[in-house]
Amino acid sequence: MTSIPDPKGQFKEYQQSLFNALVSATKASSAIPVKDVGFLRSLDRQFAKDLDTSGSRLLKATNQLLQQCSSDTGVQVSKYEDIDDVNERYGGVVDIIDSLLEKADVCLDEMTGQKGRKPEQIKQKPTEVAQVSKGKLEYKLLHASNIVRPQMKFKDRVDNSNSTPFIRKIKEKPHAMVPLNFETIDEAEEGKATPSLPHPYEYEIKHITYPEFMFEEKEPVMYEPFDTTTAAWVDDDESLEKMMDELAKAKEIAIDLEHHNYRSYQGFTCLMQVSTRDHDFIVDTLELRDRLWKLNEYFADPNVVKVLHGADSDIIWLQRDFGLYIVNLFDTYFASQLLEFPQKSLAYLLRTYCNVEADKKYQLADWRIRPLPEEMFKYARADTHYLLYIYDCVRNELIQRSAANENLLRVALQRSAGIALQKHDKEVYDLETGEGPTGWKGLLRKWQHPMTTQQLAVFKALHQWRDVTAREQDESIRYILPNHMLFSLVERMPSDPAGVMGCCNPCPPLVRMNAQSIGILIQKTRMDAVLHPSAQSSIVTGPSSGTTEKTTTKTPITPAQNIPSKNKANVAKMEVDPSVFDLNKVDQVRREQTEKINKAIATLSGDSMDSIDEMDDTARALVEEIRSTLKLALPFEGLKFKKLKGTVVSTSTATAPSPSSASPLPPTTESLEHLYVPSSERETKKRKLLQTGASLTSVAQVEEEDAIVLKDTMRKTKKKKGNKKKKSKSPAQE
Repeated sequence: MTSIPDPKGQFKEYQQSLFNALVSATKASSAIPVKDVGFLRSLDRQFAKDLDTSGSRLLKATNQLLQQCSSDTGVQVSKYEDIDDVNERYGGVVDIIDSLLEKADVCLDEMTGQKGRKPEQIKQKPTEVAQVSKGKLEYKLLHASNIVRPQMKFKDRVDNSNSTPFIRKIKEKPHAMVPLNFETIDEAEEGKATPSLPHPYEYEIKHITYPEFMFEEKEPVMYEPFDTTTAAWVDDDESLEKMMDELAKAKEIAIDLEHHNYRSYQGFTCLMQVSTRDHDFIVDTLELRDRLWKLNEYFADPNVVKVLHGADSDIIWLQRDFGLYIVNLFDTYFASQLLEFPQKSLAYLLRTYCNVEADKKYQLADWRIRPLPEEMFKYARADTHYLLYIYDCVRNELIQRSAANENLLRVALQRSAGIALQKHDKEVYDLETGEGPTGWKGLLRKWQHPMTTQQLAVFKALHQWRDVTAREQDESIRYILPNHMLFSLVERMPSDPAGVMGCCNPCPPLVRMNAQSIGILIQKTRMDAVLHPSAQSSIVTGPSSGTTEKTTTKTPITPAQNIPSKNKANVAKMEVDPSVFDLNKVDQVRREQTEKINKAIATLSGDSMDSIDEMDDTARALVEEIRSTLKLALPFEGLKFKKLKGTVVSTSTATAPSPSSASPLPPTTESLEHLYVPSSERETKKRKLLQTGASLTSVAQVEEEDAIVLKDTMRKTKKKKGNKKKKSKSPAQE
């Protein structure tokens, strides 16, 4: 292995070495198309094991690299556990890469002399650094167990139905410019079967007059020390009234929410953090869910500035859970965007303006936990405690950077108003098209998993079962059946409960409870796919969100036998017959065998069903000859055979031959016929002699002569076995 050149002394050599390593890694990763990996895994177990091992090593290296970059860029990214975790939180990787590119641009500007303003040169106030515990989040705080589901106590029933639209909860409209019943359905809503009601504050947001004090450059108001102050816990009517009294005095309010969506289909808000210049409040929204609509008196007031960071989700949650709407929103995310900060996160703003290192490990915590642990309480309070001071700083920056033809502050307010105009609508599941945020088509586009016709039908059926079960049980689809387990079931298509649970490790509770139903569903879907293959139409898939425009050509998902020729060559090298996986051929063979079994075929006369009366003389003679040679052996010792003398059928008594026959029918001889006669009715020489009064000596002689075939055979066999024990004789003696 060649040594890596030193980048400080041999930069060009180091650059070329790095480029060669990246090229070889890229070629190796693109040797097998992503969409064919699942198919090749199913052909070779060793290949699947090697692939899992390589994936684990790559994920470990990725986590180490991200942690190294995180310490340099300041972007906190928690450890990735599996493929679902990577897909859901890939935005953190994008943030780190953006930060690295921003730092590279800054370094290039410094080297070329085009040095810009450093973020560290922003005017700061000397503050104490908030000490927040570091380390990995405990599992009991990530997914708490033995918690009574809060939604069971909600007075408003959770509606997860797929057919009814969202019914807004607002009953009163404070600070209204138009009445609440002033409804205008958008053009986009007119084509829907069940259009939802419009945004109740749409007119007020679009026609707002901002207060003049927002556009005045002022000295930022310093926040109270974090460690020497505390926040008020609001969980009853009395504490809610006290908080509302403080909000009535404020001109600026900082708001943040903590949400939970793992044990709920739509999710619900667990905490609301509200801060004024002098007080911090932590609201238990699980207890006050049905009474927080009163806060519209302050949230909808256009003369009160509501400061949030990244409010796109918060706006939706406020509408859905409490019927709260924001008028006069200022989103500090858009301020950091317009000021061209290298990072747009709240953690960066806290570090830049307040010298506070925020620990973001509690972002994924289970906020249903009651009583709330102290560390989680501090984390929730910190999100809004410093936010109004940050608002003052970025507002002044926007005013200072504004030009005569462009007011950056108004641009930030305009973009924030667009977020406030968002309207909550329920996610509709469409089985036919697979469209929508929770549809199966988007999942196929993301995973690029090759499927046969049967697998595609099973995938759609399981995907629908997961959505229906999640709606009925009010659980998230991740809790019901994670994506990687869904594709494992599709790949193996088990039909028994043990096979279903074997595809899921660890097996989710509702999969274990419904393992038999899932197996029956898979079996039935596979049969329907074979009997009605035309019903499974091809699905058009596009590239994932990370691809460029050059790769946006849509490709249909077809059965696995339609893989390109280069992949078929790879399969041939593995000595696997591709026809084994040709479901159409297998189905054709099964149909032929079924028709052959169901067809009336006789061994003697083929598929002819003619009766013996309809046969000609030659055929009848052939049948009689075959019948005369048949032997019957019954498995019990008392069977005797009745010997019948052969009888000749004369030509005179035979049926006259047909005119078409060339020669007369020869006489037919029945030599022997073996019949079964009950022992009580058999005619034997012994019985005849006894009936005629013969002597006992004559009867004994007859018994010796009249040997039973089966008994004779058994005696001879025993005699032969007995002879084996004797000494062997010489050939001459024999």
